[in-house]
Amino acid sequence: MLLDSVSFVSMAKELDAILGDPDQYMEIFKIKREEAENDIRLYTELKDKASLGDRSAKAYLVNQYSRLLMQKYNLTDNNITNYVDFHTIKNNSIEVLFEMLLDVYDLKQVLVNHFYTNENMEKQVEFPCIDDEMLLDVVIKEEVAIKEHFKELSTKVKLIASMIYSKEYGQDCIDTLQYHDINEIGIIDKDYIYIVFRGRKIHLKFLHFRNESIIMNIQKKTTQKSADNYDEQTPVLVTSKLNSSRITVAGFKSTPDSGSLYYNERIFNLDKINLEEMRDRYNTINDLMYDMIMINQTGRGSHFVTGSDMGVGKSTFMLAMMEKVPNIWGIGVLDKQDELQAKKKYPWKNVLTIIENEQVNLKNSFAIMLKMARDVLYVGEITQPDEVAELVNASLRLNSGVGATLHSLSPFETVVNLRNLMMRTDMYNDSDIAEADIARGVDLVVHLAKLDNGRIIVENIVEVVYIPQDHKMDPVLNGTLKDKIDNLMNMTQMAISKYLYSKYYVYNEIVRFDRDKNVWIPVNLPTDAYFSKVSKYVSKETINNFKEKFKLEQSKIK
Repeated sequence: MLLDSVSFVSMAKELDAILGDPDQYMEIFKIKREEAENDIRLYTELKDKASLGDRSAKAYLVNQYSRLLMQKYNLTDNNITNYVDFHTIKNNSIEVLFEMLLDVYDLKQVLVNHFYTNENMEKQVEFPCIDDEMLLDVVIKEEVAIKEHFKELSTKVKLIASMIYSKEYGQDCIDTLQYHDINEIGIIDKDYIYIVFRGRKIHLKFLHFRNESIIMNIQKKTTQKSADNYDEQTPVLVTSKLNSSRITVAGFKSTPDSGSLYYNERIFNLDKINLEEMRDRYNTINDLMYDMIMINQTGRGSHFVTGSDMGVGKSTFMLAMMEKVPNIWGIGVLDKQDELQAKKKYPWKNVLTIIENEQVNLKNSFAIMLKMARDVLYVGEITQPDEVAELVNASLRLNSGVGATLHSLSPFETVVNLRNLMMRTDMYNDSDIAEADIARGVDLVVHLAKLDNGRIIVENIVEVVYIPQDHKMDPVLNGTLKDKIDNLMNMTQMAISKYLYSKYYVYNEIVRFDRDKNVWIPVNLPTDAYFSKVSKYVSKETINNFKEKFKLEQSKIK
């Protein structure tokens, strides 16, 4: 196999040695010593950044390797075949074929075109693994496109340089995957590498590490940003890379044996898809839901985006909702690794992001946001009890619109899930009070789901309606017998109502997706209380137009 050959290993080490020796470097490129030292210094500085996912840093290193390959080895279309055969594609190892394929297409495109096609999705054909034979079949089908892509010598050299980088300083055979449109990369052991695509875990059976030390090296390189060292004292670690990917590693005594070295890279290269695209192109929402969301965002409504499936697009959907916050308002984002990258995606908006760290805890982060007069507060993903408590607190005290994503089996478990988290904080020790605060502080739950054909839809939009439980009625001690009996009946009805339903909230389902009919059903209009809240920022005309449209859509369904 090419990637394990003595010549390849020798080439990788020789190139790295040159990039550490100013004398050799200046001799090869015929430049002054000062210029050579500057190039080498930059190369050294960028190695760690490249290991942590900085794509531009990696591009620089690969470019340096390419230049040296051309100068040192005098590569031509003929002798480059000693390293990668671009003429007879099948002569290459399966790992090289995979790298060639990924240089031509994004992995998402490969999966959609050859595995998760519309036909396969309709037949519910699953691909729990992709083996050598399956990958080779794809390469054969794409051979013409691959050869066309690698017509130029510079493209061929760059591929070899990229593979040299991946073995020397990158993440070995999974390095290229981190830049593709998939959800996760995972390692269980040296022979089990998998990806997550659209919530599905797919074992890449054709990929292997030569030994466990390579996995350990990847674990250590990619966790450099963590305040703790990944070692026997800290055998489990969660951190992030410079590109915001979340890294989770486990090993040493935390796993069953020395060969079990776990690695998970959650990729947050979130697409910036707006609500209009979700409505017109992806059919994730319809026009009525679009109007509902626009009213909520313009009216500073508080909302949670929920879903039970992994990779169902909660963060992407929340970003699309965030875009609709009026530009005159200030947005505050609390994020552990800047996974949302809100400012990068919406540079024209007034967005501040605070990264929680060892010096700034969650409560401090919220206090900073409030002092900076944020009109709307977002949390990328609810993982801690304090995040819920602080969001609800902000919504109630400051009339801030709040937003977050949350894993929930259905929208109708949202209040209970939030309550359970809030009860683990110092702020709450009474579940009824927690539920009452949630009901007063949260307006809408937007629940996402994935259909069997892979399409992502908003399955429900549900309003959380607060029901006050502090009604009082004094008995009528004077007056006619009829007055006393009527009063007694009213008091009895109120007592029975409180006994039968003691909750501080009910769910009002606004829209529901009917899977059998493949249509959205307008169920109930939002309550007057909801419209009263958003009417501070939304015109009466807009609200009335929505009500009329809602009733019209209801009549069509019936």
